[in-house]
Amino acid sequence: MDLQLKDRRALVTGSSSGIGEETARMLSEEGARVVVHGRNRERAEKVAAEIGAAGVAIGELRDEAAIDAIHAQAVEVLGGNVEILINNAGGNTEGNSSKKPAEISIEHYLSNYRGNMLGAVQFCQLCVPDMVAAKFGRIVNVSSAVAMQPNNVGADYSAAKTALNNFTVSLAGSLKGVNVTANILTPGVIVVEGLLRFGRIKFDDPDMTFEQVSARFAEEKVFDVPPVGRFGYTHDLAMVACLLASPLSGFITGANYRVDGGQSRGLN
Repeated sequence: MDLQLKDRRALVTGSSSGIGEETARMLSEEGARVVVHGRNRERAEKVAAEIGAAGVAIGELRDEAAIDAIHAQAVEVLGGNVEILINNAGGNTEGNSSKKPAEISIEHYLSNYRGNMLGAVQFCQLCVPDMVAAKFGRIVNVSSAVAMQPNNVGADYSAAKTALNNFTVSLAGSLKGVNVTANILTPGVIVVEGLLRFGRIKFDDPDMTFEQVSARFAEEKVFDVPPVGRFGYTHDLAMVACLLASPLSGFITGANYRVDGGQSRGLN
């Protein structure tokens, strides 16, 4: 199927690795002009060169001025407004994933809210007016299964992602008749660098491989293996992100697409 993405202008935040990198790669393969974003210029430029991206934008999402600069860089590289915004950047504060809610500092709650919620909000505020004026825009906000089914630990992260879900549905409802959609993409347990770091910290073994971490997670029931019988991979998410980014998805908005192998047991 042709997703009609040729020459569409896309910004994928947090795309120098993991889910964002694979999403940027697939969008580029579909013909979109993609800006790769990251905090490390060398890494972002390496990914951009590998996937044939239009260029890179560098900056930290916990800083308002930096987000303004990232958006300006993207518009300059693309030669026009951002038509497809994938808000993928985020993640938990290092070492907080195993802390109980009352053990996490207010500073870390604020940092996670800034990085996982307000960063995405600011990008939307920067991109939506141009999307509305052009009568085309696709926004995909990457959330997490813990936004709907929180664990007893890591509440600074899960609460921020819950807020992001709420914002996305509100945003979608406000964009009536302008061909601009906003949707949520919810990963389950995905094999990425962050998962590997978490496993190495939890099991106190800095040399563990993805396979060893996944096996220990299953053994010790840190995460239940989902009904499909495996944890997810970045391409599982990227395929759905590309569909939601397509002009063909104009009748899909305010939706939460769970790509989790059946991990979440809710009805939505």
